Amino acid sequence: MFFSNVDDRDIKERIRVFRTDVEAGIGESEIVRSISSIFGDVFSFGTEARFYEKGTRFYRARSIPLDDTVIPLKTLRDVRDAWEPPLDCVRVQGRLNNVGQSILYCCPNDFELAIDEARARNSKYVAVMVYKAVRRIKVAVLGNYEESSLSKDDSTRMFYSFLDEEFSRLVSKGQEARYSITRAIADTYFNYPEQDAWCYRSVQSPLKFNVAFLPNKSKVNLELIGAMICEPSKNSSGSLCVKLVVEFDSKSGSALYHSIGSHEQNKIFPEITTSKI
Repeated sequence: MFFSNVDDRDIKERIRVFRTDVEAGIGESEIVRSISSIFGDVFSFGTEARFYEKGTRFYRARSIPLDDTVIPLKTLRDVRDAWEPPLDCVRVQGRLNNVGQSILYCCPNDFELAIDEARARNSKYVAVMVYKAVRRIKVAVLGNYEESSLSKDDSTRMFYSFLDEEFSRLVSKGQEARYSITRAIADTYFNYPEQDAWCYRSVQSPLKFNVAFLPNKSKVNLELIGAMICEPSKNSSGSLCVKLVVEFDSKSGSALYHSIGSHEQNKIFPEITTSKI
């Protein structure tokens, strides 16, 4: 249950003022202070952690440029290309990462969502990385209040509705500074002991959820099974036309490409019985 030394009517007015200030422009250093001050000097709220069990599969997709046609592909030449990007390559803010901060964004049990999140639905080819949880993963869930076990009183609903709406807001290219708000929400209100990742509602498909691992948490929790080079389904029919599969040399990290039907493919992805999965 949510409790504050400020009544609900005043909180709603503070939310209105906050959003007005954001539209007018507010410095990143003021974001945390501004959000926290909405709810008063003294407030408390219930939290709920959830888990992905060991063995859960996670997917991440990368679009392959039309001119990237020589094996090994430039898009996926080395095992490092299959994980979160190097720090010096992160030049814009993301929903949960700052400039120069790299975290792994992926989709649990849903390669179709991974393709949509990568904006790769219309690409000719896409690389789909496949990971498996090696332990039970603890996540903080953002944006699923109504389906949670949290109290459903009006004050709690107001509190979480504000956080959910701000976190799930569509941010246009060039407006990435707005992500300062989502990072502040995650760090301030969804930061649990022994937490591995955040789970949050997809903007591309609002009934589904993405997972973003905290910095340095991805390789602790996940094993990289390999990657599939595919033609994405244009109609999200639940199938991928797999052209090649990729594993990574355990010593050099180099990407090794294998054809469908090969011994290596059957070892890496035995579930592929035809060119579709």
